[in-house]
Amino acid sequence: MKLTAMAVERRTAAAVLALALVVLGGWGLSRLPVDFLPEVTYPFVRIDVRWAGATPEEIDTNIAEVIERRIATVDGLDYLSSESREGRYQLDVNFHYGVDVDVAYQDVLAAMSRATPQLPDDVEAPIVFKADPSQLPVVQMPIRSSEWDLVALRSWAEHWLEDQVIGVDGVGGAEVVGGLQREIRVHVDPEALQKHNLALGTILVRLEEENLQQFAGRVTVGPREFIARTDGEYSTLEEISGVVLRRDPAGRIQLSDVARVRDHYEPARLITRLNGLEGVRLSVNKQADANTVEVVRAVKARMAELEDSLPDHVRIGYMEDQALYISAALAGVRNVVIAAAILVILVIYLFLGSLRQVLVMVAVLPTILIVNFALMRLLGFSLNIFSLGGLVVAVGVVLDNSTVVLENITRRRESEPERPLRPLAVEATSQVGPAIVAATLAYMALFAPFLLVPVVFHPSAVAVAGGLWRGGAAAAGLRISPGHGRRAADRARRPAHRRLGRAKRSHRQARRGGHFRGTVHRERVRAQRRPVTRVVHPRERQRGRGEHPVGAPAGTSDEY
Repeated sequence: MKLTAMAVERRTAAAVLALALVVLGGWGLSRLPVDFLPEVTYPFVRIDVRWAGATPEEIDTNIAEVIERRIATVDGLDYLSSESREGRYQLDVNFHYGVDVDVAYQDVLAAMSRATPQLPDDVEAPIVFKADPSQLPVVQMPIRSSEWDLVALRSWAEHWLEDQVIGVDGVGGAEVVGGLQREIRVHVDPEALQKHNLALGTILVRLEEENLQQFAGRVTVGPREFIARTDGEYSTLEEISGVVLRRDPAGRIQLSDVARVRDHYEPARLITRLNGLEGVRLSVNKQADANTVEVVRAVKARMAELEDSLPDHVRIGYMEDQALYISAALAGVRNVVIAAAILVILVIYLFLGSLRQVLVMVAVLPTILIVNFALMRLLGFSLNIFSLGGLVVAVGVVLDNSTVVLENITRRRESEPERPLRPLAVEATSQVGPAIVAATLAYMALFAPFLLVPVVFHPSAVAVAGGLWRGGAAAAGLRISPGHGRRAADRARRPAHRRLGRAKRSHRQARRGGHFRGTVHRERVRAQRRPVTRVVHPRERQRGRGEHPVGAPAGTSDEY
């Protein structure tokens, strides 16, 4: 094949090309994101609506029917799945596979904008988000304190620690879970309400009206202008107790006359413990295109920097660290790849019996695999267990192709010991080249259907296809091995003393100004291919003697 002949005749160019591919593969490997699984995007959008104190029947009537009628008009919809429980409504919008989830998300937002005005007034703003496994917490940190109660601990984690973590490069968000959230409770006395002829709704309206902060205009004093705002938000319990509910001729009726105000906390529905002690948990999410391992390392480095700023009674730990799972999984797959390569090489050595040929494969194998990382980087894949598993399959095929080429070169060299090495290596590779290409394409065809299934199998299929293409058709069988394999096969066949004698003769010829070994072989081939003409006299034919062929070397005794 032409590619094989070019690799053998132009070894320097082939080596430079291989080196360039290795550099390109090293660049791709250094920039590959590391993750446990490939990036998967489901055609799925979730809507979450909260309505405090509402029963499931009220939610189904006033929220579910309104929202589902609007969402049913979205293009590409597959089916809807909803759940109504006390104080909460959740709707899962599932789309057909192949629908662009970003477009579907925008369509759902547009439908929700039409449905929101028809919802009850006291319903919280609906939350719409895409289901993305990459947005699961990459690390969770339990926090506890020996002095603060759960209310103060949660408040400190929300207002100080969370802001410190969000500033880390690659962090997409953080959320504090657990503990107790502060809540101001107003305990109303029914008898006092009846005595003053007040309704519960009056108290709710007056509390909302007094807890107000808004823009009140501008005040101009000469060349200066001031912005005025009403500072009416509650800051103490006394301000809440002093809210005037009604004014009459008998005097003012304040909230403290009909109710008691207490500083309390919401009922705990989630309990977080660290080593048996209750606390809170800080969950950290990464950005969509961030490296999970690097984000976790950056978060831990940031926490180490803040260690001196933390209160002495606060203890922070780590749990559900995805970086540990990913590193352990990748290390396991990597060790399997290395062990498989070593075992295959040992088996090949037992059959070939030549250490030099095995060393050729050892040099070829990393070159083939590292180029694959550049392909993965260009396609936007990550280094995960699926892509590394694909490389395990490619390793075996690459070594198979190398073994076939080296064995055929060795066999041809033993059967034709006087043939020049370069033409022989090219012919030997060309004999098995079509078979290697056909077998490699057959392997690639086996993994081609995986490109048609969900994207989770794409990295594995591309890793296998890239490794097979580089190893079977381009590198192991047709470019790198022939140039090195012909020398390995020749040295493996010749005894050591013969190799030393040929080296000495070549050196003496070079010093005398003679031709090198390769040139001598080429002149000999030309002489053998020169047409030979013979003139024989009839009497000489009878005696069995003849003249020397025209153009034949002196001393030949061939009879024609």
